[in-house]
Amino acid sequence: MSRQLFALCLMAAVCASGVYGSCKATVSSFSTQDATILTQLAHVGEFTLQCSGAAPASLFAEFPCGKVVPVAKVGDNKYQVSWVEDIKQGSSGNVQVRLFDEDGYANVRKAQRDGDKVSSVKSLLDIAVPTKSAYKGPWVKAELLAAFLVGGVAYFAFTTKGKVQA
Repeated sequence: MSRQLFALCLMAAVCASGVYGSCKATVSSFSTQDATILTQLAHVGEFTLQCSGAAPASLFAEFPCGKVVPVAKVGDNKYQVSWVEDIKQGSSGNVQVRLFDEDGYANVRKAQRDGDKVSSVKSLLDIAVPTKSAYKGPWVKAELLAAFLVGGVAYFAFTTKGKVQA
């Protein structure tokens, strides 16, 4: 009986301490380069996760806007997360992404249901995904430049005509 109780206490201690140990991530990213005809920018963050223990089976990511999405596993310890944002809200810089394992995701869902702050839930790891702003077109549109050029040529033509006829 005491062995079973000891094994049960040992399992509870291992589960409470987390089997993943400390994790570190190496991040690379991609952002939409040209947004002249788009309404939204796409960002992709790819990261390699190195944990001192076993790697988590599945991950979930929380963005600063509060949205929680599953993370795609694309290889051994290699994961990918993607999101889109409006061009007007898009900017360059680092986006802080909080990563959760299955237990952490369950705690996030519980906090959302109870109306608590999700930021109070401990994440497995926080990563900074660098994003770049996209090219949104020239500052001066070609049509506007052509209209000013035609206006300048017309003004020059009429003033020259007036001087010749005078």
